[in-house]
Amino acid sequence: MGGYISLLVRKIIALLVTFIAAVTFVFIMVRLVGDPFGTLVLEDPRITPEQVEMIKAVYGLDKPLWEQYLDFIINAFRGELGYSLYYQKPVINVIMERLPWTLLLLLPAIIISTILSIYLGMKTAWRHRTRYDTTITSIALFIRSTPHFWLALLFLMFFGYYLGLFPLAGSVTPGKEFPTVFDYAVDVLWHALLPITVLIIREIGMYMLYMRNSMIEVMGQDFVWMARLKGLSEGRIMYRHAARVAILPMVTVTALRFGFMINGAILTETVFSYPGMGRLVFEAIMNDDYFLVQGTFLIMTLTVLLANLVADILYALLDPRVRVT
Repeated sequence: MGGYISLLVRKIIALLVTFIAAVTFVFIMVRLVGDPFGTLVLEDPRITPEQVEMIKAVYGLDKPLWEQYLDFIINAFRGELGYSLYYQKPVINVIMERLPWTLLLLLPAIIISTILSIYLGMKTAWRHRTRYDTTITSIALFIRSTPHFWLALLFLMFFGYYLGLFPLAGSVTPGKEFPTVFDYAVDVLWHALLPITVLIIREIGMYMLYMRNSMIEVMGQDFVWMARLKGLSEGRIMYRHAARVAILPMVTVTALRFGFMINGAILTETVFSYPGMGRLVFEAIMNDDYFLVQGTFLIMTLTVLLANLVADILYALLDPRVRVT
């Protein structure tokens, strides 16, 4: 029990230090981009420099950098991420409006692709150097090397444009009235199904190879040979012995994938014009929305750090050797 507590304390301290470092990095990088109100005079000659300074004062940008930094740190721990210049509402509200759409895409995509990646990686490794292994691995390598946006465009063109099976953009049919909640849910699912499929295929192409390589490494260890000498069936050795050890690295990978989920799938959401977090990041950058960029990147950093903490704890629970390191 003491090993778990010691590990947890060390990880939490490391998380806090990393979070403060990440907050500092975001603060510096956003301010290196430039003054968000510096072009107001050029865009509208009716705005005077004095009015620009008044606007800066409202947003706290008239303070010295060290004071802005302290305010940023304090507000970050309070959950106050500023005010969006483009959407004219608090950044946290904008994020909360977009986050459910991203979760709708990425939660099923991550869960389904993880299950299939583990299964296919396990089976291809167990049939190492056979035609089955060569075929599945070649397909996975091809998918992994395919540009993300190109795969999304290909699906959109074929299934959306030529076959007309799915809508070309958005998360719900605009202007349509839904008599029941069920009809609304069906419409939302119809819009989400194609980008979810693209994400699943892309994720399997990447993470199946991780499981395969991990399984191949485990298959050469002594306990697998010992299980064979005991006369255990190949299925029992594969599922109950080798796979339980080979799956350990996938715990970290899967936890981090959930951490990066908050980022949204920027390319996929942009191609499908889907109103998720990935699309929001793209819009914030394109619209020079100073505080929205700052807030979204801060939320992304925090979720990745928390996912990493969860991954370390799960890994320690599954592998006792980690607790004594």
